[in-house]
Amino acid sequence: MNKLLLLALTGTLIFPTPSQSDTNHFGAGGVFELDLGDSEIPLTPKQEREQQLLEENLKMKTNETKQTQ
Repeated sequence: MNKLLLLALTGTLIFPTPSQSDTNHFGAGGVFELDLGDSEIPLTPKQEREQQLLEENLKMKTNETKQTQ
């Protein structure tokens, strides 16, 4: 019986079970960072239209600024 208890205590010390604080996969800062390197994620058609509209608005504002100077 004592051998079984000693074996259980030894096993617990050698192979401890992780606590909830050890299961945090986000690091110390709490922010998950995903490095995609140089890869680009393609835009959806809606995002492409929005991007085009933003670029056109920027060009129009740039042209207006040049004309007023």
